[in-house]
Amino acid sequence: MADRLKVDGTELDRFFKDLKKAQESFTALRKVLHDPGVEGLGTDDLDRACDRFQQDWRHGAEEIAEQIGELTDITRKAKDDFHEVDVALERALAQARRKGGTG
Repeated sequence: MADRLKVDGTELDRFFKDLKKAQESFTALRKVLHDPGVEGLGTDDLDRACDRFQQDWRHGAEEIAEQIGELTDITRKAKDDFHEVDVALERALAQARRKGGTG
């Protein structure tokens, strides 16, 4: 029974690496958008529109990077919790078998 409840730690570790890369990408994007210097690109309206766009995306990139970090922490905790439950279940089943149970 415990075999069917196992969590694939290797896949989760790969997922954590992918999340870390995504977080680093959004952090880099935020830095690039911090001071891109688009002044004089075109009309004053275009310059203002570009400034608003950069501000919005900079803020969005910060939020996404932060949320990716939180997701990583939550899923890492879930992985650890699943492992803990799996080990406890395995021990309980082994103990039941030793006592003559049908686990």
